[in-house]
Amino acid sequence: MRADDMPATYRTSRLQRGLSVLSVGALLLLAAAGYGLRATVQVSETAVRKTRPLWTDNVLRFEDIQRLHLPVTTEALWLYTEPNGSPDLSIEAQSFGRFGSLARRVLRRLPQHTESQDPSGRVEGYRRGGDATGENQTDDG
Repeated sequence: MRADDMPATYRTSRLQRGLSVLSVGALLLLAAAGYGLRATVQVSETAVRKTRPLWTDNVLRFEDIQRLHLPVTTEALWLYTEPNGSPDLSIEAQSFGRFGSLARRVLRRLPQHTESQDPSGRVEGYRRGGDATGENQTDDG
């Protein structure tokens, strides 16, 4: 086969590939910003609900919560409906404002049978009305 008979392959230019990568990056940035601006946790008398854009809402009834874990590595609440499973709902302090108030509300509504794992030692601080560092916060509920 002669060189003239070989099929020629043309690819997108570097400029076009760069613009495509920037476009994808911008979309991811917008999605992350949307998540940060729109994620919410609602604590009612009977349930806790976590909503995020592009995700299915997580709703746990307090009566179904079997275990609460406060991890050592990060300030968060992990809620389980199965004692030995994965967390059904996790709420991280870095993602939600007034985390101490939120933690107090959740702790107040947990059933008596809920097992608490608190190797970080934060539960008492939340119950006393402060955050993990012992600072006092007002609780609007």
